[in-house]
Amino acid sequence: MWKIATGAFWRVLSVLLFAGVGLPAWAGNGDAYTLAVLPGAPPITMHKLWSPIVERLAKESGLEFRLKLYEKMADFERDIWAGNPDFIYSSPIQIVVAHQSSGYLPLVRSAKPVRVGLFVRKDSPIRSVDELVGRKISFVGNKNLCSVAMQHLLTTGKLSFETEYSGSTRNVLINILLGKSDAGSIFLPEMDMQSDDTRNQLREIVTTPDIAPHPLSAHPRVAAKVRDRVKRAMIAIAATASGAELLKLFNLSDPVAADYSRDYRPLEVMDIKGMTHWGQ
Repeated sequence: MWKIATGAFWRVLSVLLFAGVGLPAWAGNGDAYTLAVLPGAPPITMHKLWSPIVERLAKESGLEFRLKLYEKMADFERDIWAGNPDFIYSSPIQIVVAHQSSGYLPLVRSAKPVRVGLFVRKDSPIRSVDELVGRKISFVGNKNLCSVAMQHLLTTGKLSFETEYSGSTRNVLINILLGKSDAGSIFLPEMDMQSDDTRNQLREIVTTPDIAPHPLSAHPRVAAKVRDRVKRAMIAIAATASGAELLKLFNLSDPVAADYSRDYRPLEVMDIKGMTHWGQ
């Protein structure tokens, strides 16, 4: 009996989450602000991961929030391009388009910048980017940060190469290690999570300049005093040991105040115009 009831509950929750409906609300006495999060896992998993953060944010700020999750990246992006959520957690490239389309303003980001690296097998004869002319380079996809940033770096240097989209960081690594690609572009925070054995088989030949990481941003309709409360609350949460551990999961460790012009406007030079769907 319990198993049947539990299964029914999760099916209903899944439908609500997949539809992009926010669940549940935390704290506060007024209308809840929606906080939309880019999908990095199935909605039920994202709800489990993000609920503790939103609960802490509500408690610290005294505001009420409704977590909004999505099954597909395209659904998340259509929603933020339209300016529907009050707050969003997005990739650096997504905030560029969200700022241009709906005026979203980044509030906080991790103090630690991120970079993208181009790797070859350790025993590869290739020692410089110039030696990759006409060679095959693997990328995760054509619209995610590690691909767009690295392709911008390479094409700015007038390098011509064969492009292969592998679908995931794991597949990029496999293609490099098996010799199916001459090189591969990898988000350095993801490289840090690989085993010593994998890292020891690869050699980095170039990295992008520093990129400001994923920000928590607000729609301009949110009052400035509310945006400031959220900003101060996130920084206060990070000042506690338990809060710092929570934020570390989402590239929000050691949060600092973010500024669009300083942190994200430089990304506007990348070839992102007209794109409608990106991943991480």
